[in-house]
Amino acid sequence: MNRTKTLIVLLLGVAVATVLAACSAVPAVSVPVADEDVVAVAVEATLTAVAANANVESVATPTPIQSGQTVQLAPPIPNWQIFANKPESARGEENAPLVLVEYSDFQCPWCGRFQSEVMPTLAPLIEAGDLYFVYKHFPVLGPDSMTTALASECAAEQGDFWALHDWLFDNQSTWKGSGDVRKQVVDAAAELGYDADALAACIDSDTANRAVTTDFQETQQLGFRGTPSFILNGRLIPGFLPLETFVELLDITMAEATNGELPPGYTSAPTPVPPDTDFEDEAYAVQGSLDAPVTVVEFSDYQCPFCQRFFQDTKPLIDQAYIETGKVRFVYKDLPIDSIHAQARAAAEAAECAGEQDAYWPMHDRIFQNKEEWAENPEAEIVFKRFGLDLGLDMVRFETCVDEGDYAAEVQADLEEGQRAGVTGTPTFFINGRMVEGAQPFSVFQQIIESELNR
Repeated sequence: MNRTKTLIVLLLGVAVATVLAACSAVPAVSVPVADEDVVAVAVEATLTAVAANANVESVATPTPIQSGQTVQLAPPIPNWQIFANKPESARGEENAPLVLVEYSDFQCPWCGRFQSEVMPTLAPLIEAGDLYFVYKHFPVLGPDSMTTALASECAAEQGDFWALHDWLFDNQSTWKGSGDVRKQVVDAAAELGYDADALAACIDSDTANRAVTTDFQETQQLGFRGTPSFILNGRLIPGFLPLETFVELLDITMAEATNGELPPGYTSAPTPVPPDTDFEDEAYAVQGSLDAPVTVVEFSDYQCPFCQRFFQDTKPLIDQAYIETGKVRFVYKDLPIDSIHAQARAAAEAAECAGEQDAYWPMHDRIFQNKEEWAENPEAEIVFKRFGLDLGLDMVRFETCVDEGDYAAEVQADLEEGQRAGVTGTPTFFINGRMVEGAQPFSVFQQIIESELNR
């Protein structure tokens, strides 16, 4: 790949990534987390740079724009300076012309490569006052990622974040996967001169947990899917970069910071138009009070296994805690992925037809509960009609609705709404407009809903 194309791909923030726990085949998070268990579970919904998931169905990312020899760089995100607000894990001068924020996982091999291959070149820039470097946590590879992140925060409480940070990366091959990582880290901290007892106690503290959780929340707000990910003077870099590319980016950014504009050959791409999340009301597919302070909109596909997982595992808990108590209004919208789920559109239309007889949700539930009966059946409509009979519907009316496709336009309108809102896979949710992708555990929905209720 030539220099120009490399920079386009990386600086437009295009990650060759898919969202775990989601079905995706349509043309192209803020997910708060509260505790260690939730962070560990979130691995299921976070793509790392070191491994893909065979259960993900995805399409290629669109090709970035290139015109002649001019490279379009993604514009800096608004108010990016707020993400550099962690002096306890920062090096350099806060007013340096270059500001680099890294979101990292001590277990991630690519993060280790950044530390060993790129940081030695950045160190002189930090010492010269040209670069302010901030380390933040993105623990996605399991409980040991969380343990080491917490330990480093506790090291910072003792006034030295970096000694333990460096030890963790320098000795990654020794402690990673060793079994009792916590003991190894505490023992190493003692040898490095930390108060080991205080550090061990701190690992279990709310203070350290909040610090790591805050960093993790930021990664979801920024849409990062893997480790390491970076912000360089407001531009997002979603992945590891080789040394020569990083140096080139620094040179470009330094020129921009010094001269107030990009060097010749580079332009900023227009700021993207925000997605449209002003969704149309649904006649039947609504649960909960119209006056509920929080609205959850789900875009779903009846044939998608991850949508079924959400229906089985998470939706009942949301029903009990929030919908039945009047705190949440829940709206279901259809996004059938025809290219991989041939019967999903027919299922969506059948549910709408049942809605005419006040049976939308019973049919919705029956379709998900008995997916194996219709998902691979080319005559799925026959199965849906049997469901209608079981539910006591007026069968003449229901069969006519299904056969004549009375709700085909309604289902298509839902799909197009989802695409305008930036939905690329199912299930995708909007919680008071905040996008959440994938079949997340209840804990994730709980944290976002509670944060909305407490506004």
